[in-house]
Amino acid sequence: MEMLDLILGFAVQVLFTAGGLWCGMKITKIKGDFVGMLLIAFVCSLLGFYKEPWGLILSLVSMFLLLLKFSGAKLFPDSVVIVLLSWAIGFFSKFLIKYLAGILK
Repeated sequence: MEMLDLILGFAVQVLFTAGGLWCGMKITKIKGDFVGMLLIAFVCSLLGFYKEPWGLILSLVSMFLLLLKFSGAKLFPDSVVIVLLSWAIGFFSKFLIKYLAGILK
């Protein structure tokens, strides 16, 4: 059961982070497709499985680099706004889903 929770948490985090990236790109008027945002969210979520400080740092750096490569956005303020928004949405949505699943048990 714990493996299922891990897989579902990962899938929800990827989907909500990709949605956050896409919304952030729409807000800052940067061109990008949703499939590219799914790829960026997937890679960054996988890197987030490393031990606590390093996974977070690797995920953040890779998200900046992949976003700069695939979207052509400027580092500041566009990429910073997009990354912070997507991280916040992905992080809180994962815990919201886990909380709601705990209530429904």
